[in-house]
Amino acid sequence: CWSIGVITYILLCGYPPFYEESETRLFSKIMKAQYEFDSPFWDDISESAKDFIRNMMQKNPSMRYTTDQALRHPWIIGKTARSQDIYYSVSAQMQKNFAQSKWKQAINAAVAINHMKKLQLAHT
Repeated sequence: CWSIGVITYILLCGYPPFYEESETRLFSKIMKAQYEFDSPFWDDISESAKDFIRNMMQKNPSMRYTTDQALRHPWIIGKTARSQDIYYSVSAQMQKNFAQSKWKQAINAAVAINHMKKLQLAHT
């Protein structure tokens, strides 16, 4: 259910809940479940949606929602969602954040390939 919380977070605001330049700090944030609902991106998102995400991304696995609990959450069954259109703000954030992400992935791939070549040369 953790991953459903992460995906929901991204779909509602357009950027991932965890971000750091350093992988060590990134993994630390993930392990501590350190994320925020930053303004202005979350201002128009209902408290019920935020509650759903909090329960899905609960640090303690035994307290995290099960799939059955998630499916019964008021936000999922449709009783608390706002009727506000967030399409444009979310799509703009997604384009901005994931375009940067593609560059970072390309650079990381190049670094990994270079590292593998060095390892291969060391073994020959």
